[in-house]
Amino acid sequence: MNPRTRAFLRSLLGRGAALLGGLLIAGTGCKSKDGASPLAHAEPADDAFANVPVPPADGPKIWAMKAGTPIVDRPSESAKPVGELGAGSSVARSKEPVSTSGCDGGWYAVRPRGFICAGGGAVIDVTKVHGQPAAPDLSKALPYHYARARSENVPVYARTPSAAEQLAAEPDLAKVLRKGPDQDPLGTGPNDVPLDDRFVPTGPPVLLAGGEGIVEGRRTSSSFFDFSSQARAPEAAGEVKSGALRKGSGVAFAGSFLADGGASGEKRRFAVTADGRVVPTDRLKPALGSAWHGLDLEKLGLPIAFIHKLGVHGYSLARGKAIKHEDELERRAAVPLTGKFRTVEGVRYEESRDGDWLRAQDLVVIVKRHKLPDFAKGTQKWLDVSIANQTLTAYEGSKAVYATLISSGRDQMKDPATSAATARGIFKVKSKYITRTLDPREVQNGFDVADAPWVMEFEPGYALHGMYWGDGVGEASTFHDVAMTPIDAHRIWAWSDPPLPEGWSAVHDGAGSEGTFVNVRP
Repeated sequence: MNPRTRAFLRSLLGRGAALLGGLLIAGTGCKSKDGASPLAHAEPADDAFANVPVPPADGPKIWAMKAGTPIVDRPSESAKPVGELGAGSSVARSKEPVSTSGCDGGWYAVRPRGFICAGGGAVIDVTKVHGQPAAPDLSKALPYHYARARSENVPVYARTPSAAEQLAAEPDLAKVLRKGPDQDPLGTGPNDVPLDDRFVPTGPPVLLAGGEGIVEGRRTSSSFFDFSSQARAPEAAGEVKSGALRKGSGVAFAGSFLADGGASGEKRRFAVTADGRVVPTDRLKPALGSAWHGLDLEKLGLPIAFIHKLGVHGYSLARGKAIKHEDELERRAAVPLTGKFRTVEGVRYEESRDGDWLRAQDLVVIVKRHKLPDFAKGTQKWLDVSIANQTLTAYEGSKAVYATLISSGRDQMKDPATSAATARGIFKVKSKYITRTLDPREVQNGFDVADAPWVMEFEPGYALHGMYWGDGVGEASTFHDVAMTPIDAHRIWAWSDPPLPEGWSAVHDGAGSEGTFVNVRP
């Protein structure tokens, strides 16, 4: 077996029992001709499928017909999951199945590693792929359009409902249809903020032509839902209604379409959810998400501060007096600091880099750390999460690259095992998801949250993620998770390891990455 084939096989199998001869291919940055990065892992001697090559990028595909279609480390029902595909997504596969054991449709090797069982959740026949939701847009702060239920028991349909089926499921349908499209104006959101190739914001949000739901420079509730990312409305056999949304519950959708909506032949718009179901848009309200974000430290460096309350002003210091400026500073505004401070009449002031002085009591300050964890070496990626300050700072070795405000468990320093507090300690990112449903306790059981974006699980029951339903960063308010605004979560998710293979919707520990440390401290 030649060395390149052996490297491909190791990348396919995920973590092995031991490293073969201490060879660490991943650390060398070695790449195959088609751009795949082989990972160094032991090749189990008793693995009958160790010699299955990685499928080429331009090979045939396998499509997921439901969310959470598993990718496993070997063709077996008892295999370890290494990732997932989302509904409607696809990945390159081997031409022929490598095994049919426990899978009548056959196990196919997929790119860049792992196996998927054809049948049930996945198909290899493109003619069977129709009505599936569009793929998420990983270049944007929010990968889908998002909305929240306007009222209790908003119907969720498994397929496009007929007019009669709508009337049966929605007794107040005539009243809803009489209201007509919602023309209320909407403002800007995170997807209106320009991002650079690192997904770092480069300017304020702007309503530009071609933006989500923008028509003639204006965005309304109606125009926000009026887009199509698929050729056909979802179709399915069996019962038409598959569930209902509680008031305020959030959901992601990947397209919309018009269908018959009543006895008099009105057309009604339906949203296609990220998992391929259908919700009437007249029972939803857009959830744009917060456009607030943290600060890029690549050039600025530390220290920096965030204004943590309202009514904060800058000062000039002269002859032992502090003179308050008239203009009020915005809450949560990011302020680069010089690191100099002065005490005037018993009050400590921090100097901003534009020459103003700010009272330390009005700030959350992130300073340059002089004592770093043992793992903070070289280019190792790690996250420093402060529960007391409600901040997150991303590092590469000893270099701080990004800083922002967070919302952690609302019980802060209590025991996480018996309270709504975030676990403290040193962890590693174990799994990454483009979106995932949250435990309702994360929002105090007030509503349900489907499709929370940019989820990074670092311990079972604990994760970092973005939120589209609010912007309460800077205050502890979650159950166990660490929540960020969409722009910040997107930036950290895209930057962190393990990387997400193309076409996958989730990647799990065991894929061979060095991983990203998460240091959660008081």
